[in-house]
Amino acid sequence: MNTSRPHSYPEYDILPPALAGERTWQDALCALVDHFTTHDRCFSSGELAAELRLQRPDFRFAVTEIGEFVKDLFHSGAIEWRDRQGRVTPALQIPRRTAGISRTPAGTEVFVYGPTPIQGLAHAFEVDIPRPAFQPTALERQRFAAAAAQADAAMIASVHGDGRLCVPRRAIEALSHATGVAIRGGDSVWIALDPGLRGGVGSLRIHLEPGDACTAHALQPERGRLRFSSPDPAQPFAPGDRFEIVVRGSALLVVLDPLTGSFATQA
Repeated sequence: MNTSRPHSYPEYDILPPALAGERTWQDALCALVDHFTTHDRCFSSGELAAELRLQRPDFRFAVTEIGEFVKDLFHSGAIEWRDRQGRVTPALQIPRRTAGISRTPAGTEVFVYGPTPIQGLAHAFEVDIPRPAFQPTALERQRFAAAAAQADAAMIASVHGDGRLCVPRRAIEALSHATGVAIRGGDSVWIALDPGLRGGVGSLRIHLEPGDACTAHALQPERGRLRFSSPDPAQPFAPGDRFEIVVRGSALLVVLDPLTGSFATQA
């Protein structure tokens, strides 16, 4: 393996593992994650994508697919650090923004994965990701578009058939970036009811940190979503209803109109 690296790639104290024997980009990515966590190093999905493109230009993937795959690993508890005494520290997802020292525009929201907030905030994560060495097929373009749509999904809460309201991962991520609060997979978020007009529930507030009159609900491990039944004394949610979500200060705000189930903007 040629260990010389272009200046646009990070200089590692310990070089990443050779990926020539990995069958798929998913296998190779997991090998990189294992390597970085074993050597007490933080990483971003962009760094993983850059290393895959550097070592395995034959792998056919979109960078957004890498990001969503890493998030799935994170929320399922598959990323953790072990120290020399065998103590395990689950990964933190630490919100960062680019400074514009790579091709990525300044201010782009990025997550760094690490064992502690201090390490994650100190980690230099910006890299130039090589452009793909292939032309995607029509089927691949559809797959890549689906990953991009998931990453940039509208902030909509929907009521499932079992009557639980589902808040998508995208909304929790937006709140993490807005507040600077890092999360771990399976963390609890905190939900509060605000009284509404016409005798109904006016809004739900969702926080990443405990607060007065808040109830804890854990993020779902399979996708990092939040699902919960209508809290007392609110009326049950109606399956099929959809509500827009906005970031308001330190909370996600879901305004519920008990008459129409529509979103109403509040000052």
